[in-house]
Amino acid sequence: MPKVIITTDNKTIDVPSGYAMIDMCEDHDTSILFGCRDGACGACMIRVLEGSDNLSPMKDDERDFLETMAAEPNERLACQCVVHGDVKVEVSD
Repeated sequence: MPKVIITTDNKTIDVPSGYAMIDMCEDHDTSILFGCRDGACGACMIRVLEGSDNLSPMKDDERDFLETMAAEPNERLACQCVVHGDVKVEVSD
């Protein structure tokens, strides 16, 4: 079972493979915030510290939005991520 480590919260959460990160955050008390839930507001921006290959591939809409936000290469929108393996993240500044 994949583990999601949220360093901001000092928390490790076991999730089934294919679990949406937004659902994980709703089911567990995390500091990752959500606004629009569609990848259009940036409230849920996270920095992937390890395991980026274990998240669902970035779609064009997310990539375009992150470019407009001048996001770092390791930043993603949690509402757009599905977990397929171990990953370590933190809330972006």
